[in-house]
Amino acid sequence: MPSIEELANAADIIVQGYAFIDKGEGITVINLHNTKHAAYFYNDEMVETTMDDIEAYKVSKLYKDNVKYMERNYAKILWF
Repeated sequence: MPSIEELANAADIIVQGYAFIDKGEGITVINLHNTKHAAYFYNDEMVETTMDDIEAYKVSKLYKDNVKYMERNYAKILWF
């Protein structure tokens, strides 16, 4: 298991203690306070998680509000 520092360095953004890591086709969100809690988003939908329902809801909201700040989404804006 990677350390918290390694996860934070690999993250594109960190919001409220959650590291958002671009995995190419999808985005992994890892709770930096408890690294066993993670979620995977594919096509802007959560498809897999190890979080309880309340945390999964919170992370879904954080994802929807902050995914636009990830580097790959900036690249989409620049191309017409």
